[in-house]
Amino acid sequence: MLALLRKHWLWFTAIAVTAVAVRLFLVAQSYIIDGDSLVYGEIAKALGWHHMYGMERATGWEPTMIRMPGYPLLLAVTFRLTGPDRFFLIMAVQAFVDVLTAVFVGDLARRAFTSLARPGLADRAARSAFLLAATCPFLICYAYTPLTECFETFCTAVAFDMAFVALDRRQLRWWALCGTAIGAAILLRPDGGLVLGCIGLPVLYLIWREAARRRELILSMLLLGAVSLAPLVPWAARNYRVFHQFQPLVDAHAVDPGEFIPAGFESWWKTWGFDYAHTMDIGFPVPGEAIHIEDVPGYAFDNPAQRAEVAALFAEYNANGYDIGPDLDRKFAVAADEALRRHPLRCRLVMPAARTLDMWLRPRTEMFPLDVHFWQIKFDPRDSRLSISLGLLNLFYMAAAVAGVWLLRRERFTLALLLTFPILRSLFLATTGNSEDRYTIECFPIVLALAGGWMASHILSQQQTRSAAAAQ
Repeated sequence: MLALLRKHWLWFTAIAVTAVAVRLFLVAQSYIIDGDSLVYGEIAKALGWHHMYGMERATGWEPTMIRMPGYPLLLAVTFRLTGPDRFFLIMAVQAFVDVLTAVFVGDLARRAFTSLARPGLADRAARSAFLLAATCPFLICYAYTPLTECFETFCTAVAFDMAFVALDRRQLRWWALCGTAIGAAILLRPDGGLVLGCIGLPVLYLIWREAARRRELILSMLLLGAVSLAPLVPWAARNYRVFHQFQPLVDAHAVDPGEFIPAGFESWWKTWGFDYAHTMDIGFPVPGEAIHIEDVPGYAFDNPAQRAEVAALFAEYNANGYDIGPDLDRKFAVAADEALRRHPLRCRLVMPAARTLDMWLRPRTEMFPLDVHFWQIKFDPRDSRLSISLGLLNLFYMAAAVAGVWLLRRERFTLALLLTFPILRSLFLATTGNSEDRYTIECFPIVLALAGGWMASHILSQQQTRSAAAAQ
């Protein structure tokens, strides 16, 4: 990639400078501080000023483990430089990191499409993928909000790129770099550990198929696992010392030990909720905000009596100060069990699949000031048009990536290394409750690398067609 950067330095520099400038402008003018940002910020203040990993409760500052420590540590450093609750510096750093991600996406595309041995394709794939990543609005929007996605996407791109380098050069240092990226991803988000498994599985297949490389690859995987998981040791030790629990990752519900989990409500919600709009209308407001039966679609009920029962539960929740206690949660659990008994296929298969498809294919408006009900065109035509345009752009990325997969269809190991992560992550997301666009954004380095390869192939084919026509 360095040779390609030197060869086309002016082209890469112009795009990179423009991309950074756009991100910094958005950081200055359109930044978003959401609820998760404030949680990270509070933990960062506890680290920087109270010398503990905790949050402020009614009784004072208390330890917590509801978030992995990576992002709060980064925020703590920037807060010490700029002052508490000042997020500008971390977002400015993210602007540069996001463009650096594009460089690794380009190199990932170059290495993936080198195997096709088509003159000029690999380098053009790198340039196309870099351009797509540098201009992708779905990556840009996470640069101007203090969340883990920008750094997580960067670590994912680095990990897969280093895996390709390590397999090509057969040197342990590249596996160590790959493991470092995975370890950082895990410290940012617990599901970053999927990257380790999704790189390890194809390599295990290679160990089985290529006896001559077996010793080398086994040592490589041992090193990769050790480096990737090593950062969890002090974190797990701290959690055991403070909470007397062995918990190297954050709890699935992101709560501290002993906190109440409204499992009954979540089970009921999962029997019908699949769209991000459902998450915004019902999932996010609970607890703390009012919810309305009018926001629940009709297919969630079999008859008016069921709707009336749930409406009564909503009224009880709203009357109780927007809180779900154990008694109310048990009532939602009964409603969930009834829905599961009546519609087992819908609850166990259709809804999980619909949530996953929604996270991949719906307009990615999560970080844009747009109405999430994009289909209600007559109520807000401007937002609907913009949302549908973003949805079509997202579909273009997906279609181009599928076309890139088709180009690599005979390169089975390359495809396995690229596709295992999106596939397993999608299966994992099917088990979650909330449908959020950002849960699939970590897969975009692979999506854009594949899309860049198809774009490069298409451009080369067009050039060859024109050259042939000119020759005649």
